[in-house]
Amino acid sequence: MFLFRAILLNFENASIILRFIVFIKETTMSATLKILSILLCAMLIACGGDSSDDAVPADDSDIGTVDDASDTDDTDTEPEEADEDDSTTDSDEEIPEESDDVPDEDDLSEELQTGGIYIFSGFDGSGNAESREILGNGGFFGFSILTLGSKYWAVSAIHESIPPFDLEKGTGALYIFEKEKKVGKLEDAAFVLNHPEKSLNVGFGYTAAELCDINGDGFDDLAVSSHLAAFGDLYAAGEIVVFYGSPDGWKEENTSISRLSSAYIQRSDSMSQSLVCLDYDGDGFSDVFAGGQNAGPELEGGGSQGMVAMFKGSEAGLSEHEDSVLLPEVDEKAQYFGSGMLALDLNGDNRQDLIVAGWGLKESGNAANSGGIYVYLGGEEWFEGASAKFFGTSGSQFGSMVKVVEIAGKKYVGVLAPKEEKYGAIHIYETENFNEVAVVAIPEIPGTGDGNLSDFDTVKISENSDLLIAGGKTFGTGGMIFCSKTENGEFGNVEKCAFQPDSPEGGFGYSVKNIGNGEIVVGKPEYVHRF
Repeated sequence: MFLFRAILLNFENASIILRFIVFIKETTMSATLKILSILLCAMLIACGGDSSDDAVPADDSDIGTVDDASDTDDTDTEPEEADEDDSTTDSDEEIPEESDDVPDEDDLSEELQTGGIYIFSGFDGSGNAESREILGNGGFFGFSILTLGSKYWAVSAIHESIPPFDLEKGTGALYIFEKEKKVGKLEDAAFVLNHPEKSLNVGFGYTAAELCDINGDGFDDLAVSSHLAAFGDLYAAGEIVVFYGSPDGWKEENTSISRLSSAYIQRSDSMSQSLVCLDYDGDGFSDVFAGGQNAGPELEGGGSQGMVAMFKGSEAGLSEHEDSVLLPEVDEKAQYFGSGMLALDLNGDNRQDLIVAGWGLKESGNAANSGGIYVYLGGEEWFEGASAKFFGTSGSQFGSMVKVVEIAGKKYVGVLAPKEEKYGAIHIYETENFNEVAVVAIPEIPGTGDGNLSDFDTVKISENSDLLIAGGKTFGTGGMIFCSKTENGEFGNVEKCAFQPDSPEGGFGYSVKNIGNGEIVVGKPEYVHRF
């Protein structure tokens, strides 16, 4: 148990865990070590973590990154001897222990890894805001922050246990709140969902697709990621859990589970780390596209490119296995295709389009791993190839995060490149023609340290102004968020956000999300509450 406590308070070493997970993927090990590896992966952002050197995407669609995808020698990254040793924390290390249980009333010296979020609201024209804090029940509450249609928003705790604070029973939880209600505590959640089978260490809630109607009954269905779920001895293969809607909302009794078929499923696929839901073929039933950065047919010499699989909706619900798959055009491993996805109508033709990101994509076989995005315009030709492709600079990990942002009342696509320049940069594109209109980079500011961006979003603060907010858990001593105010669509200077806590901690800034009601929610999933 000491190992688990140490890991929770040593969350900075997630990239080492990433390399260790890949190492054990290709190594014959005891069952005990494999189980430990899965738990390590689940707690440390599974199959993709971050450290002071590695930026980690943190919203509803992406998984972590490593220093340079071009140096990889396996599905994820090249294992190093030191990494294996570092990932299994030695009991001689001087790391404070964390309690597994809720503290007794007579003992006020306990520490609990609760995680947490800050909700910022009431923005004025200068970009100042009010804030309120909510702490979780452990399991990295605040890891992902999601919007679910016009009525709901959600926060995940990918390793929350039943009961809380029992590290051996981490099932994961998804807290769903109403946008119209001022949320001030966990008990304000309209729904709290867990894996219906109470499966342990499956990364439940890593992300979720926007609400959609998969079975055509007129109620919104919710597809949730369990990207670390095992299938037999294929650990971290991944699966999709669908909660079917009803007049009473979502219940764990009304669910189905989908995963890759035997033709594709492999260990460490991380399938469902990105999810979108749309009616691809126009038959009246929404389909689910699921990405897995380590998935795909094994290439000659080992490793995979990453893959997106489409699961069909029908009156009976989501298909158990995939119907079709998308692959990148370059047949080389470690491109992490499917690490992120986004669905929206880009060109205004009333048909949904699809953007698939891969933070290690290559433009050609001879090019470096720069990261990139593939754009698939609406229609039934997606499986014949992408309509357009965009790439970053070598090693920039362009595509680590992709999301829609709104500036001056107009929607744009924002793409994060966390390894571009010193701290990372956000590229802003018009949706109609994908013209790049701005690149926002973080300048060197005193106290910033050696961090990298992991997430970003925008919020309207006046009739002519918006605020771009970008964060990263490795800035400063406990995370940080940065602000750039726009005037009529033009970005101003990037500065530390004036409204952030005086002493951010616990991975503050790891996730940043405009939840659609004028509020910005910022996660601090590593926060340890001390009594």
